Amino acid sequence: MQIANETPRKIRVSLGSAMVLGLLKGKLDAAPTTAYLLTYKDGKCIANCGFCPQARESKSRADMLSRVSWPVFETAKVFNRITVAVQTKAVRRVCFQALNYPKVVTHLLAFVKSLRLKVNIPISVSCQPLTSQNIRRLAEAGVERISISLDAATEEIFDKVKGRSAGGPYTWEGQLKLLREAVEILGKGMVTTHLIVGLGETEREMVEIIQRCVDMGVLPALFAFTPIPGT
Repeated sequence: MQIANETPRKIRVSLGSAMVLGLLKGKLDAAPTTAYLLTYKDGKCIANCGFCPQARESKSRADMLSRVSWPVFETAKVFNRITVAVQTKAVRRVCFQALNYPKVVTHLLAFVKSLRLKVNIPISVSCQPLTSQNIRRLAEAGVERISISLDAATEEIFDKVKGRSAGGPYTWEGQLKLLREAVEILGKGMVTTHLIVGLGETEREMVEIIQRCVDMGVLPALFAFTPIPGT
């Protein structure tokens, strides 16, 4: 398979997905039907989220995201394996996850377009698109769903763990605005946000942000805070 020049030659694959695709050998209790891929770059993310191994100042391993390892493979090989896995129904969706760096949207667009040329499969993207124009570009390229993470339940916690106080580029209102714009572009129920339980919020605060997301047409996904050495 030929990959367009602008498409990065390497991509990370979650450990479980790599096993499903036959890139690695191992035992799975429950094989994922979504292939989870992560943009690859030398160095770490320009953001500095306090819980993330990929954060700019993190001392964690570069192949980790949360507690999952993401080994690197050649993009062409991964896409070929996905094509076969789709035919056997072992893979039913692809989710591209992304660090934040200057060319990330360009790379995501190239990944999506290259894969769409090879196989017809629902595609999700989890990233920081930064502008509504980028959300629209991703949708036009073939992205069905997008996830834009809040992670924190309140503006105060957000600022401490991934906002300006953490040395990050994000703002609470900016993320909410992007979520609203994403719903306008992709539709209700086609936009997701991640919320991490255990960053210092109360139960009421978590319930309130969950309800706020649902009212916006955004699907909240809950994750338990998992401390990672080096973050």
